[in-house]
Amino acid sequence: MKPQKLSWVTTPLLIMFILQLLGLLILPFLAPVMNSIMGAAATDSTSGITADQLGLMRVFTGATLWITFVVAAAWAIFVFLTYRAVGQGRGWARIAAIVIAILGLLSFPIGTILGVLILIGAFDPDVQRFASR
Repeated sequence: MKPQKLSWVTTPLLIMFILQLLGLLILPFLAPVMNSIMGAAATDSTSGITADQLGLMRVFTGATLWITFVVAAAWAIFVFLTYRAVGQGRGWARIAAIVIAILGLLSFPIGTILGVLILIGAFDPDVQRFASR
C-alpha cells in the first residue's frame, strides 16, 4: 500500500516536469527575439558593433540556446523518471527527489514551494519505508 504522503513527493515532481516542458516550448522562440535585439544594436551607430562582431554574437547566442535546450531536456527527463520511480517505491528515486527539491528551493517562489512539499513528503517515515523496500 502506498503511503499517504507519497503524493507530497509525486505531485510536485509532476508539476516541476510540466513547468520544465513549458520552458522547453518557449526556448525556441528566444532565438528570433535575440536576433532582432542584436540586429537593432548593430544598426545603432552609437553601439560600435561591427558586422563581424554581430555574426560572432549570433553564433555564440545560438550555441548557448542549443546547450540550454539540451540540458533542460535532460533535466526534464530526469525529473520525469524520478517521478515514476518514486511512485514505484525505488530507493534511489527518493534521494533523487530530495536533490531535485533542494535545487528547486532556489527557484523562488514556485520552485521553493514545490521543493518544501517534496522535502516534507520525502522525509515522512512511511515514505522512507516505502522507498526502502
